[in-house]
Amino acid sequence: MELKNYMEIVVEEVVERELSSRDEPWAKSKKAKLDVMAFILNRLSARYVVTDKGWIMTKIKETEVQFQADILREMVKAIEVVKKNPRI
Repeated sequence: MELKNYMEIVVEEVVERELSSRDEPWAKSKKAKLDVMAFILNRLSARYVVTDKGWIMTKIKETEVQFQADILREMVKAIEVVKKNPRI
């Protein structure tokens, strides 16, 4: 296994799901997706993993309500900012 920021994977999944459900032109842009992801990741703590055990422990943490709430809170802010200033 190599060094990975688990948050990048989780945030990408959440953002992909949210933006694909929106029927707005800005939300279909690859740049918008990356901007939303960058906004979120810059405001959350990184969770780097190297071992399978670290991956499993972090995956378990993902089920906690606070973990999910933190991501969703930042996603709402990110979407608001990117929607107002799209780089299509």
